[in-house]
Amino acid sequence: MSSTEQPNKPLRDENGEIIIDEAARAASRKKLVWIFALFFLPLLLATIWFQIVQTGAISWGSTSRGELISPAVPFTEFALSEEGSDEAFDLDEVRGKWTILYVPGASCDTSCEETLYNIRQARLALNHRMERVQRVLLIDQASNFSDEIKESQIGLRIVRGEDDAKNVFLDQISAAQSAMESKSNLIYLIDPFGNLMMRYTPDQLPKPLFKDLKHLLKASRIG
Repeated sequence: MSSTEQPNKPLRDENGEIIIDEAARAASRKKLVWIFALFFLPLLLATIWFQIVQTGAISWGSTSRGELISPAVPFTEFALSEEGSDEAFDLDEVRGKWTILYVPGASCDTSCEETLYNIRQARLALNHRMERVQRVLLIDQASNFSDEIKESQIGLRIVRGEDDAKNVFLDQISAAQSAMESKSNLIYLIDPFGNLMMRYTPDQLPKPLFKDLKHLLKASRIG
């Protein structure tokens, strides 16, 4: 600033009182509102969603194709391992994205391969939203999982666990379904907060799973 320049001074009337620019004040208020919305609205929406799934207040009516686990049950800590990675597959790995979890049982046979294909098709049908969804397959520690299946399932996260670690995880799934009909070879949907919220049988793929995912992803910006 040169010696002849002066800092901006507020305008004053003939009595020496500051003249308030109402237009500038309104513009300033709008800017504050936008800043608030930008930083706090996503947090508010996430909190509301969390309360809805925790209390079971979400009502699907006849629109849900899978079985709703109500109220949704949050996973607690678990420790599995992902094949082909040195990193643990834990609670953080099912937070932040929608997760399709398939638990086929002892091994991945022809029926398991078909189910994996249908899960993949349901995700691909989401088009630009599919990046918000991950596929996870839980298999036994000793399961033989062929290279052919791996090559056809690019992006599938294959997880294993020692007996104790795997049982901790499976016990949480069983507890969440304790009031429901007992079924095996199920596909589960986990929300971005780590809540187990829906389950499907292989015959509910790919279209019913796709329709539920499409509804959820449109209704929620979370994950």
